[in-house]
Amino acid sequence: MKKKLMSILLGSAIVIGSLAGCGGSGNEPAPEDAPEETAAGDETAPEETEPVQDTSAQDEGSADASADGGLSGELTLLHYLTEDAKLQALDDLIAGFTAENPDVTVNTEAVSMDNYLDVVKLRLSSGDAPDIMFGGPTTYPELIDAGYIMDLTNEEFTGRVAEGSLSLMKIDDVVYGIPLDQMANVVFYNKDIFEELSLSVPGTYTEFIEVCKALKEAGYAACAAGYQDQISLGANYFTIFYGAPYLACEQYTDETQNQGKSWHDYPTVTQALTQFREIIGYQNEDCRTITTDRAEQIFANGESGMIIIGTWGLGAIMNYNPDLNCGGFLYPSEENAADNALPLNTDDTWMILKDSPNVEIAKAFFEYMTRPEVNADWIGTVGQLSALDGVQADKLPQGAADIADLINNGCKVSMWTQYGAPSGQYQTAYYNGLQDFALSETMTPEEWCDNMDNEYAAAGK
Repeated sequence: MKKKLMSILLGSAIVIGSLAGCGGSGNEPAPEDAPEETAAGDETAPEETEPVQDTSAQDEGSADASADGGLSGELTLLHYLTEDAKLQALDDLIAGFTAENPDVTVNTEAVSMDNYLDVVKLRLSSGDAPDIMFGGPTTYPELIDAGYIMDLTNEEFTGRVAEGSLSLMKIDDVVYGIPLDQMANVVFYNKDIFEELSLSVPGTYTEFIEVCKALKEAGYAACAAGYQDQISLGANYFTIFYGAPYLACEQYTDETQNQGKSWHDYPTVTQALTQFREIIGYQNEDCRTITTDRAEQIFANGESGMIIIGTWGLGAIMNYNPDLNCGGFLYPSEENAADNALPLNTDDTWMILKDSPNVEIAKAFFEYMTRPEVNADWIGTVGQLSALDGVQADKLPQGAADIADLINNGCKVSMWTQYGAPSGQYQTAYYNGLQDFALSETMTPEEWCDNMDNEYAAAGK
């Protein structure tokens, strides 16, 4: 019964967390988003794009009707999904939709997360925009500001999104995205290895490092990781920082981007970077030369005792080893267990391009993907928590179910994109800087803050 109520309870947990002042935001960047959900760009892409002429009125009727009165035409989806479980879930979603609409062809195009935003901007400026794009409004506010994304506020399917998740889809009270699931940044652990070594789930940072030491002494990598892609940052650093440390500086995005505040002014940023550096020392020796996908395999194969990652990675992990005895727990950044907080965010989110010539097909696709039974299959495949109301989550793997139980039992949550994430060239500098820190063996938190101050100053010119 608890799992069947998960979606509703999770939405309540988000609202309560926000009202109590201990919430942060949703997707990012992925993470939101995030992170399931953020992308960095390169300096060759245009910084700003002008909105194209609004032709939504004529677009409303642009989808051709088939002989039997159904929809007919093509739909293009742009995304940066890489995990096998999510790609499978997307394939299943498209297969179900086209089975109901046989005269519709759905094309998917995958782009690297590292230059996703630049690709979107270039395609918008060249008139080759997709109909639907992956990502949420708080991750890509510049696209909202430029008028490219469709207002979904009054669509019937929008009402299926849980209140807490829907609040993270709004800019100025207008809904621009539809999330399918929520992600929590957590630690997954191998229950068999923990039992073998008589280890308990740690509740403080000191206890967490003691577990890392015990795993390393036993010949295991304490935590699997791979920093050759920026997805790894949404797994490791985001989990470490966007819990309790973030709650001490929720306005850092606006303060560093718009108010000129120094990164040195945030003690909990230094705390998170210090922990990040220490934990890297207990990760697999090749963590700087492999990708997140390989790290997921290392954990799934029983070569490491833990992996720090978002729930978005669990589907791929379980695909690699369906028999893995996997549990999940809250990353303990603090020395008082009661002060720890769970980073929570909407994850797999989609937006419709306002001037899509296939807007009616796009809306029909959104209606299909938000049906409770369709969403239940999605979250069962990806191993995430539903962002919709009334979805039965009976198919969740145990690791995700453990996290859902934490939320339902009232753990402190940090909705870490509530006040926005770094954007534009600031986002590029932030992600590149974090990856540089992970790949370096010697960079200190103080040096990272110096670099960020310099990069942010340059981005603001």
